[in-house]
Amino acid sequence: MIQIEMLNVAGKAVQGLRIQEPGGNGHPNMLILLCEKGYIMCGYLNKEAADKFEDAAAVVGGSTFEEILANPVKAVTKKAEELGIEIGMSGAQAVEKLIG
Repeated sequence: MIQIEMLNVAGKAVQGLRIQEPGGNGHPNMLILLCEKGYIMCGYLNKEAADKFEDAAAVVGGSTFEEILANPVKAVTKKAEELGIEIGMSGAQAVEKLIG
């Protein structure tokens, strides 16, 4: 099942996309937060591909949007680094850089 949810982060709308258990029952959800300048992706997705396409993206682990916003950034693309996103900042802090 695919769910789309509008989230409010720092007073701005962010579109959340959840693909529930894409690998089957018991697998983690695939989550993406779509922002104006790039996106936050869960560990299910590939940082190297995002770098190849010159996307501004950060990898944050979690199985819910709330966890993605609260958990620390694990990896960033070069374009995301240029926007000031750093490993260790929260997903919400990264989103603020991507919606700025």
